[in-house]
Amino acid sequence: MAALTVPGDEIKRLKGRGFLNNKGTDNFSARVITGWGVLSADQLRHLAEAAERYGDGRVVQTTRLSLEIPGIPYEKTEEFAAFLAEKGMETGGTGKRVRPIVCCKGTTCQFGLIDTYAMAEEMHERFYKGYHHVTLPHKFKIAVGGCPNSCIKPDLNDAGVMGWKGGYKLFIGGRWGKKHTVGRALDHIFASKDEVLDAVEKAILLYKDQGRDGERFCQTIERLGFENVEAQLLSADLLERKQEILGK
Repeated sequence: MAALTVPGDEIKRLKGRGFLNNKGTDNFSARVITGWGVLSADQLRHLAEAAERYGDGRVVQTTRLSLEIPGIPYEKTEEFAAFLAEKGMETGGTGKRVRPIVCCKGTTCQFGLIDTYAMAEEMHERFYKGYHHVTLPHKFKIAVGGCPNSCIKPDLNDAGVMGWKGGYKLFIGGRWGKKHTVGRALDHIFASKDEVLDAVEKAILLYKDQGRDGERFCQTIERLGFENVEAQLLSADLLERKQEILGK
């Protein structure tokens, strides 16, 4: 196996842009953001061409609805990013920030109670893109589920919205990995999409304002107390203090 030549600080910089080092090589996997798991046929053709032109010819699905193209040489990463941009695509989805949104197919599923694609698209613009410059204590994952069948597992995300008879439920404090925590639903049924989206934004703001560096949101909730966090998410204070919180 050839010796690595890309310095560690450069590997770290590229990871922040969504290029993940292929272990033991100077090649990288580009994590392509699909928004909420939806790409056009034209974009998929472009990705296939990118995989053949710059990578090893494969396109790999991730567990959170992103796509990765492995085998991209270090010196081709910038060229690859420019090629993606031709069809409005980008790499990313790493670091201490809001991660790409995931959702189930509730829009078309016979059991879906809400338009999951539309909600996830709005979340993508409002939270993934809108908060992309905001550094949080740790990663923050969001999921949208169309019904209580819970296929996308909203309760295993930092914030998870679930379609519910008569509105929306919001789960907070879930995570999955080496340690896992099942999120808890607020004792409130949100009547409108705008109301539940505001609550998700309040959760991000609370985490930014009151979370400790390296602490997952579930740990912040445990430290502050669920009832305390719930009360803050149901009040107007966090949104009213948004600019103050983001300015810290």
